[in-house]
Amino acid sequence: MSNRIKLKGTGIVPDVAIGKAVVLEDKTKIIIPFYNILKEYIDDEVERFLDALKQTKAQIEDAKQNLNSDLESTHLSIFDTHLLILKDQSLIEKTVNLIKEKSVNSEYAFKEVIKGIIAKFKGMDDEYFKQRKEDLEDIATRVIANLIKKDVNKQREFEQDTILVAKVIHPSDLSILYNGKVVGIATDYGGVTTHTSIIAKALNIPTVVGLHNVTKVVLDGDMVIVDGIEGEVIVKPQENEKSVYIEKHQKRLDFQNSLLEIARKPSMSLDGESVDLLANVEVAEEFPALQKFNADGVGLYRSEFIFLKLAPKLPSEQEHYEFYKKLCSQVKGEVTIRTLDLGGEKFFHEVLEKDEQNPVLGLRAVRFCLKRKDIFKTQLRAILRLSGENTNVKLMFPLISGVDELKEVLDFLEETKEEMKHEGIHFNEDIKKGIMIEVPSAAEIPDLLAKYVDFFSIGTNDLIQYCLAIDRNNDKVNYLYKPSHPAVIRMINRIIEAANNSGIDVSMCGEMAGNPKFTVMLLGMGLRKFSMSPRTIPLVKSIIRNVKVSDCKHIADRVLTMESASQIEKHIEAVNHKLIPDYEKLAKVKL
Repeated sequence: MSNRIKLKGTGIVPDVAIGKAVVLEDKTKIIIPFYNILKEYIDDEVERFLDALKQTKAQIEDAKQNLNSDLESTHLSIFDTHLLILKDQSLIEKTVNLIKEKSVNSEYAFKEVIKGIIAKFKGMDDEYFKQRKEDLEDIATRVIANLIKKDVNKQREFEQDTILVAKVIHPSDLSILYNGKVVGIATDYGGVTTHTSIIAKALNIPTVVGLHNVTKVVLDGDMVIVDGIEGEVIVKPQENEKSVYIEKHQKRLDFQNSLLEIARKPSMSLDGESVDLLANVEVAEEFPALQKFNADGVGLYRSEFIFLKLAPKLPSEQEHYEFYKKLCSQVKGEVTIRTLDLGGEKFFHEVLEKDEQNPVLGLRAVRFCLKRKDIFKTQLRAILRLSGENTNVKLMFPLISGVDELKEVLDFLEETKEEMKHEGIHFNEDIKKGIMIEVPSAAEIPDLLAKYVDFFSIGTNDLIQYCLAIDRNNDKVNYLYKPSHPAVIRMINRIIEAANNSGIDVSMCGEMAGNPKFTVMLLGMGLRKFSMSPRTIPLVKSIIRNVKVSDCKHIADRVLTMESASQIEKHIEAVNHKLIPDYEKLAKVKL
C-alpha cells in the first residue's frame, strides 16, 4: 500500500530532482541553559562570551575561505553579513550589559538580545528584513553552540542522490550542499528572497520552499521528488511517477536550449519593427547572463546593492566608479544607472531613519538623497567620471513625484558638474538623464516632466502598488495587485504617448516588462524598449518575432476601451493564444 504524499510550496529553481531524503536537524531548537552568575565571576562570563564571538568569527572565515573557489562573490557576501553582525558594537554591548546587570549566563543573555532585535522585524513582510531575521537566527545558533560546546556543523557524507529536507537551509549549512550527491532541497520555511533560495539558485539545485510541514511527513531514507517547476514535493512516489519526472527534467533542458537559440536572433517583429530588449541588473554575478541571453544593454542598474554589500561602511567615489566601470566593460549597449533607492523595502541602518512608520511612503530614493547630499554627490561624481570614458552611460533618478522635486535634483546635478569642472575632472557634459515614472503624481503629468529629461523608465512594480493602494508583499491583499487593471493600463499608455509626443525615449523596467503576457499590448501602445531579468529576454523576444506591430496596435486600442481587469486579462490571453505559436508553453515558463 502506497503512503504517497504531495505537498505544495514555492518553486525556486525550476527543475526536477529525485533522491532519498536526509532530514537535517533543526539547529535553532538548541536547549539554552539559564543560570545566575556570582558577582565575582561576571568578568569571566563576559570573557567567555567574547571568546565565543571570536570562535564563531573564525569558523565563518574558514567556511568562506573553503567555499571561495566554488561560490560566487555575491553569495559569499552572506558570510560577510554574518561577520558584520558579530562585530556590531550595539549587539555586543547589549549582551554584556545584560550579563552584568542581571548576573545571567551569556547564552541566555545573547539569545534575549537577538530575540529583541528580531521582534522589531515582526510584521515587516519585506525582502531585506526577511534575510536579516534569518541571518540573526543563524548567528545566534552558531554563537550559542560554541558557548555550550555543541557541534551543529557536522560534515555529512551521502552515498546516493540526496534530497535535503529541513526547516530552513542556513548559510552555516553551505558546506553540506557542496556534496555532489545533493540533488534537491525541500524546506518548511522560506520565500523567494531568503538565503535558502539565494543559495539554491547559486548552486542550481532544484528547490521548493515554504512547504510548512515537510520535516514532519518525511523520514530519512524516504524517496522524494522535488518539482521546482510546479512548486511541489512528492513523498514516496509511485514507481511509474519517477520516469514521468525524469522525462520532465529532460524536456526542461531541451526547452532551455531552444530559448538560448532564440536569444541569439534579432529582436524584430514580423513587419520589421526593431525592439530593444535590455536587462535589469543588481549584482556582478548577473553580468555573464547579459551576454548569454544577448541583452541589448542595461535598462536598470540598481545601485543600492553596492551600499548594502559594503554596509555599514559607505562606498567611496572610487568604489562606485570601479563597480560601474566593471559593469560597462561587459555590456555592449547603453547602461542606465539608477541612483540610490534605499528605504522602503531596503534598509541601510547606518544612514536611514530607523523608526519610520511606513517606510515605503517615507524617506527613500531621491527624498533620502536630497536629505543626505553628501552620499548623493559621491555617487553622482562617480557616474559622471565614468561618463567621460563611456558615452553609453545614462543617469536615472527614482521616485520623482513632480516638477519641483525634479528641478531640485537637476540643480544639484549641475552643481556637482560645476564642482568637477573646477577640479578639472573630465565627464560627458551631455550625459543622458532620465527618471523612473513610478508615482501616480508623475504618471499624471508626463508631458510636463518630459521637458526636463531625455528619457522615462516606467517602474511598474511601485506604480501599480501606489496606483491601487496595494502592498504587493501582503498576502492578505496581494490578490488585488493587478497589472491589467484599467487604471494601470491607461496610466502606462499615457506615459508612453507623452514620451513619444515629446520626442524622448521611454522604456519599462518593472516585472510587467518581462511578462510575455503583456508584450503584445505594450508593443501596440508604442513601447520599443523593454528592460527585464536577463533570463526572460528570450521569452519576450519569441513573442516579438511572431507578431506584427500593426496587429498589436489594434489590440492595444481595444484593451484601452475595457472596464475591468478580468475583461482585459481574458482578451489578452485570447489574442496571445491566437497570434503566438507555443504561447501556452511560453506563458508557463519559470526561469
